[in-house]
Amino acid sequence: MITNPKIESGDTEYSRLSQVLRFTVAANSSAIRMVEDICGRTDMSMEEVSAEMGKLLQMAISNNYHRGGMRIKYD
Repeated sequence: MITNPKIESGDTEYSRLSQVLRFTVAANSSAIRMVEDICGRTDMSMEEVSAEMGKLLQMAISNNYHRGGMRIKYD
């Protein structure tokens, strides 16, 4: 079991013109190993780990939003 995963964010920028939020994410080796375990691979490049973390973040936001986000519209 992996213990002590750390993921931090910083260097936040928001562009009002394009309405895009950008920030930096830092993950320790435990968090990286967790992503590799989720993917079932141990030979991932850091670019692949980064892309998978982005997918996981997107899924987490979507899952939490669909659980009861305030702006949900029931069509």
